[in-house]
Amino acid sequence: MAMNYEEVSRQIIDGVGGADNIISATNCMTRLRLVLKDESKANDDAVGRIKAVKSVIKQGGQYQVVIGNEVSNLFKTFKTMGDFGGNAAAAPAKPQGNPVQRLMGFVAGCLTPLLPAMLGTGMLKVVLTLCTTIGILQTTSPTYIIFFAIADGFFYFLPLFLGWSIAMKTGGSVPLYVAVGAMLCYPNMVSLMGGAMEGIRYGSFLNMPCTYLLGFIPVINTSYTSSVVPMLLMTPVMKWAEDFADRVSPNVLKAFLKPLLFLLICVPIIMCVLGPLGGVIGNGLASVFNTMYNRTPWLTVGILSALMPFIVMTGMHYALIPLCMNNLATLGWDVIVMVTMFCSNICQGGAAFGVAAKTKDMDTRSEGIACGISATVAGVTEPAMYGINLRYGRPMIAAVIGAGVSGLLAGITGVKGYTMGGSPSFLSLITFIGGSSPYAGLIFGAICGILGLAISCGLAYLLYSDKAAGVGTADGGEINAEKAGNAGGTEEKAGKIEEGPVVAPGMISSPINGKALPLSETPDEVFASGTMGTGVAIQPSEGKVYAPADGEITTFFPTGHAIGMTSQNGAEILIHVGMNTVDMEGKGFTPMKKQGDKVKKGELLLEFDIAAIEATGHPIITPVLVTNVDYFNAVEPVAVGKDVSVGDDLINLK
Repeated sequence: MAMNYEEVSRQIIDGVGGADNIISATNCMTRLRLVLKDESKANDDAVGRIKAVKSVIKQGGQYQVVIGNEVSNLFKTFKTMGDFGGNAAAAPAKPQGNPVQRLMGFVAGCLTPLLPAMLGTGMLKVVLTLCTTIGILQTTSPTYIIFFAIADGFFYFLPLFLGWSIAMKTGGSVPLYVAVGAMLCYPNMVSLMGGAMEGIRYGSFLNMPCTYLLGFIPVINTSYTSSVVPMLLMTPVMKWAEDFADRVSPNVLKAFLKPLLFLLICVPIIMCVLGPLGGVIGNGLASVFNTMYNRTPWLTVGILSALMPFIVMTGMHYALIPLCMNNLATLGWDVIVMVTMFCSNICQGGAAFGVAAKTKDMDTRSEGIACGISATVAGVTEPAMYGINLRYGRPMIAAVIGAGVSGLLAGITGVKGYTMGGSPSFLSLITFIGGSSPYAGLIFGAICGILGLAISCGLAYLLYSDKAAGVGTADGGEINAEKAGNAGGTEEKAGKIEEGPVVAPGMISSPINGKALPLSETPDEVFASGTMGTGVAIQPSEGKVYAPADGEITTFFPTGHAIGMTSQNGAEILIHVGMNTVDMEGKGFTPMKKQGDKVKKGELLLEFDIAAIEATGHPIITPVLVTNVDYFNAVEPVAVGKDVSVGDDLINLK
């Protein structure tokens, strides 16, 4: 039965003395690691009795709740149930990826919290547009004005909301950051920047109209309502200004001096430098895109539609949201996100439908239908993209071709999105209503979607084959049902096999050169007691880990100290280098593969520095476990007490 993450999280929190007793929370490969204010408030017995909890360990100032392989999924829910402040026992996480990836990650982190309001108000605008188009409401009626206030208000005051999300992302002062955003939307500021205030001296700077701060510093006239870029550019300045103001303000004066200094620093910088720069960047991007679209709309939309699945894979689609919002604010419409993602999403679903129609394997057919519905109706493409199209390869070709053709037609017919409203799918077609011919976008958008669906589905049907994909064959991992009830197995055992992964007998080889020891000699009671599974402990003589079998890396912990993989015969294998080496935060570990990689027996997975681990006082002994022992008739270590080399028989699965 699937774990109820919310219920288990609540039980653990109650068992350790409540959310207020948790200073920080993190997870490793198998454990939820908590730092508690007062460990005496934790009821170890109550936590240990929770069905999903295998054991409780107190070690190194941490209260460790052993969960097993499900801990990563559990932690996603657990961390939402309180302000636990991250991992207080470890250094702050280092930014991952190159500078461009970090920038995109930051932009996504700032904009993602705003999406619910963005989508809700966007859809409300769509409803109001429908009502005025068919004559149900007049734009001058109180009803329209009231609802339009909330529908348009969010976008109008977007800098203010961005101030909140940036502060939450960076750990800054929410009221101060919001104050900067609010200034940009203040009515008199809007009039001042619009050049509409009487008695104000206006001039010119760099051939752009401006007014003056302190009478001589030029402030270029720029509209900041509905803007995104200026507040994003201000992020490092606001962070620095707050830290500086806090550092130089005496404690006795800090209550008012710190915020005063913050505002005195930020206001001139955003008004005189970064605000105008953001406006220039935003208008420049809109102008470049508008030029591209006006000259070759079919090519622009077609290419982007075809490339969109690969943009989504890298996470770059989040970084396109500011450009989409900028287009809506400056042009009144967008195609770079709303139309191209519509074409791409529909075709991802179409390709999944094509696989479902072609395959003779019932499981694959069921998956294809479910993934296709998810993509075309809800706009959720990850199941189709990763579960079907990329997994089998050829369907992705069909999806890309279909999206490209659909995008070409959308560009030729001038399909545009006029407001944001949910993940692009057939349900979001109403966001294409607008412009001089309100229903043209809706009609042509539907045609483009149907065309893309038909092309991607048809091509996937032609290109896909069960044999090429390895579906329904031994190479594809399918084992006869007879295996579930093989000789020596009880009905109970057979039942477990049918409910769990499909498994078969086999041999797990040694992944490390060293001496094989009984698991009971592991200096950690969870491993030593067999709570996490059955296997062998190895005292390494060389700092390298190799694949113990053919299979797939299902988990590669970010710190590199633990690897989980599933072999071709269904064994779930855990290799945990050293004890409590998660505390080393990756130092001394060099992963050679990554999560999701398919590997062959004997391929190098990881290099680790034995001397560096031992220098920290952590035992280097390394458990090699089979964690899903219940799905086999027997799991027997065969090399205990011997020196083993990589590739030697280590664990026999029966």
